[in-house]
Amino acid sequence: MLLKIVTIWSDQKARLILIANFLLVVGAGITFMAVPWLLIQRPNGNAILGYCNAGVTLVILFLLPYFGKIVDRYSRKRVVLAYLGSAVVLDVLIVAVMLVEGSTETWELLTVFCFGSLGASVYYPAQFALSQEVISPERYESLSGAIEIQWQAGSMLAGALGAWLIAVCPFWGVLCIDAAAYLSAFLMMSGLGYQRAQERSMAPVSAWAMLMEGLQYLRGRPRLSVVMLASFFPFVAIMVGNFLAPIFVRETLQQGPQIYGIGEVSYAVGATLAGLSVPAINARIGLVPTLLCTIAVYGFAASLNPIAPMALVFFISYALQGWGNAGSRVARTILVLKTVPNRVVGRVNLFYSAFERLLRSVALVLVTAMLPAWGAANSYWVLVLIALAAWLMVWSGRRVRAYPVEPVTVGEPLMSDGEH
Repeated sequence: MLLKIVTIWSDQKARLILIANFLLVVGAGITFMAVPWLLIQRPNGNAILGYCNAGVTLVILFLLPYFGKIVDRYSRKRVVLAYLGSAVVLDVLIVAVMLVEGSTETWELLTVFCFGSLGASVYYPAQFALSQEVISPERYESLSGAIEIQWQAGSMLAGALGAWLIAVCPFWGVLCIDAAAYLSAFLMMSGLGYQRAQERSMAPVSAWAMLMEGLQYLRGRPRLSVVMLASFFPFVAIMVGNFLAPIFVRETLQQGPQIYGIGEVSYAVGATLAGLSVPAINARIGLVPTLLCTIAVYGFAASLNPIAPMALVFFISYALQGWGNAGSRVARTILVLKTVPNRVVGRVNLFYSAFERLLRSVALVLVTAMLPAWGAANSYWVLVLIALAAWLMVWSGRRVRAYPVEPVTVGEPLMSDGEH
């Protein structure tokens, strides 16, 4: 695998995509560390951050099908460039306002946060689809591995830089670094050779109809539906944990942004190890046992913070959370590839992405409401309960058939594949 990843670097298009992605991960990673940390310092900051996070997640839930149509209908390169260029413009405008006012207002932090969340929901599907169009199929595996490694490497660098920059640099300086990263990525992607695939010019399909077609396909496969849904739960918990982490560090551990940044680095290390180890574990013990293992590790890791609220335990917890969440994602990818026909995989993923965001919004609202009475440490028990529910769901569907089912014609009655 390492040799394949090194070989992909010789492909100019792949190289441009990887460098642009790395710059984006670093720039956005630093900004998305700074915004929560600065917000929780303000009056009612915890509630503002929590409810804003839940709100933007709910908005993305309703916009998600339309984001999918944008990616399918328009040039993927133009969609990517539009997001990168818009991010640069927004950063520059916000920096100009802050320099004129001489301060950082809450609305400025929320604007950056909401734009980043909404834009990423378009950018990453477009970037993935663009990579699929411009890279030859025999290099998909090596490109996927390289993207995963550069993602985690960028996250580690962002965590290390963010921990230092938050303490010594004003927020407008952080946004200048963010804008420079986005601008560099924009210039690189501008030079990417690209010709839009003609076969995508087809009659428009209702975005919500596509989502319902994914649900229709899954209705006849109850075990597959339950196991796939459960595999998303650690990610839901991680998103809620990302909201809790800076509050936990500040209020429970009574530490500064350096500890928060080291936690981010620890998570990236754990996620990287998952990418290297989980495929081998899956090959040895099987798909369902692998999912049970990764979800159990995540749940155990989340429980460490309320049991032993210490900085060292926080680092260990974050590393194990990274391994458990990324491992569940890897196992889910294997499950989808082996089980879901290509013609409906997009609709199935669309349905689960929408459902995951709905769960995330509910969990964020619940934890935000609990914080004043329970505190950040005890709120981690909600994440443990999410992991426990996921583990029980996978166990209940443990006889899922992890091999290709017969392709179906979307819109026709869907028969069960015998999972009952």
